[in-house]
Parts: sequence; structure tokens; C-alpha cells
Amino acid sequence: MSFAEEDVAEKPRLRILGLRVAALAEILAFFAVALAIDGLLLNGNRFAGINPHPFWIVVLLASAQYGTNEGLAAAAIAAAILLVGNLPEQGFSEDLYSWLLRVTGLPVLWFITAVVLGEICGGHRRERDALREKLAAIREQTRAISDAYDRLSRIKEGLEARVAGQVRTVRAMYSASRSIDRQDTGEVLIGITGLVQSVLNPVKFSLFLLNRDRLEAAAHEGWTQQDRYAREFDSKSVLFEMIVGRREVLVGVNPEHEAILNGEGILAGPLVSDDTGTVVGMLKIEEIPFLELNPATVQNFAIVCSWIGTAYDNAQRFERLQAEQRIARRTAEVIAQ
Repeated sequence: MSFAEEDVAEKPRLRILGLRVAALAEILAFFAVALAIDGLLLNGNRFAGINPHPFWIVVLLASAQYGTNEGLAAAAIAAAILLVGNLPEQGFSEDLYSWLLRVTGLPVLWFITAVVLGEICGGHRRERDALREKLAAIREQTRAISDAYDRLSRIKEGLEARVAGQVRTVRAMYSASRSIDRQDTGEVLIGITGLVQSVLNPVKFSLFLLNRDRLEAAAHEGWTQQDRYAREFDSKSVLFEMIVGRREVLVGVNPEHEAILNGEGILAGPLVSDDTGTVVGMLKIEEIPFLELNPATVQNFAIVCSWIGTAYDNAQRFERLQAEQRIARRTAEVIAQ
């Protein structure tokens, strides 16, 4: 808790008969010192003849510092100490009322002063407490506004980063897609690394090609010697069935997909040709920055899988066509001879 907050939340004080223990201790300490001075240095007549009377000090201080109750307590103790065993004698020419006025005049003034000054200070204290409550409420409102502003700032920064990332991704996708538009499967494989890196920005990823009834690793990026990722998946594996059989994109944040991936990656998708519908392999991402994994990334991943599948299938068909043409030419040459 800060110093300002401690100011608002006062610690509870010990009380006796509604009076603060600290105030009673200070009042009694004052009278003990005063009586000691009166008994040791003066004639022990409770400061009679001294004007203003020293007991005014404790009455004024207690009323101003602690309020009406403590001020009245100080006035009562002062009156008791002043009068008990020390009543002045009534003069011969002094009537009873004059004598009572002379005896009780000073204590009455103490009580009146304690009430007036104590209530004034009490009003100031109540006003101060009200201001403290308002200050606490304002601080709470300020804290809430500050928290809301921070949340809005984070949301705004996230939206700005997302928009900037989408703009960057679209530009990168256009440029990188041209790198795999080749008629040779080897050149397509070379361009895939740049395409995946520029669009998805993964830390680790791998490309698997379908070879009859198994997926075999054809390329990987970012793998270390400590990594133990599988380099092939046969037709009996659940991952093979989901990718080749059902042609589903697997996302690790989905508990069912996470169980299927079994630590082999975060994203996995089939490489399917848009032209023929043929599955040629699988793209798998093993590691990607946390902030990069979002719905837009999953959509881009599916698009990249489709591009790679289409480009690789087209290159394969072109190579088969070229091979068939070479065989046809050789056959024609043999027949011509």
C-alpha cells in the first residue's frame, strides 16, 4: 500500500469509554508533569494566581487534536485536580453565588472551550474524512480508466500489427507464389522454402511427398540434431489417414488434432492440386512464434498447401508429358529406321 493510500485508510485506534488511549495517556502525562512542577518548584496550590492557568494548555490541545470527547475529559480532569482538596474559602463579604462563580468559573470555561473547539475540529475532521472518501473513489475511477485505456491500447496495437501483418502477408504471398510456378519438380521444391518462410514465418517446418502408401520427408527447415520428428508416415498411421484420406488441416490448438499430431507439429495439411484434386504430399509446421499462430495464419497455411499441391502436381504432369513425348520420339525413330 502506498503512503497516499495509508492516508486514506486510517488504522483503528484503541479506546476506553469512547476515548482514545493515546489521548488519555498524553493528558495524564501532562498533569503528572504539571503537578510535579507545582509540588517541587512552586507552593503546591495548583497554580492558583497564575493567569492564564497552565491547565488551559492540555484542554486546548486535547480539544484541537482529538475532538470534543477528549477535550471534555481533559477539562474534567483539570477541574478535579484544581478543586479536589483545594477549594478556596468563601469571603466574609462574599455571598454564595459569587463564591460558586469564582470557584467554578474557570472549569466552566474549560468545558465550554472543549465543546466549541472540539466541535469545530470535529467538523473539520468529518470534512477531511469525506474528502478522503472522495479521493479514494476518484483514485479507483482513475485506476479503472487507466486499466481500460491500457486494454484499449493493447487491442489497438494488436489490430495494427494484424493489419500490417496481413498487408505484408498478401504482398509476400504474391511474390513467393511466383517462385513455385515452375515446370520442374526440383525447382518447385526449391521455391517452397521461400514461400513458406515469407508467408507463414515458421521456425521449423517440413515437406512430405506421397510415395504410394506412405508420406516421406522430402525437405525440412530449422530441424536440429535434438529433434526426433518422424521422417515418414505409413498408411496405418492416424496422421496419414487424416491428411491423405480425409484431407483435413490439423491445428494443434484443437485437442483432437493435438492428439493426432502427437508432438509431431503444430499445423499439418494436405498438398492437394486444385486442378485435379490429387494429394501429392503434406506440409507440416513443427514450431512457429506464438504471436504468429492465429486464424489468419491457419487460412494462409491452407492456401499455401493448395498452391504447393497445385504447382507440384502440374510439374509432375509436365514431366510425365515430356517423358511420354521422348518415348514417342524414340519409338518413331526406331520405326523409321
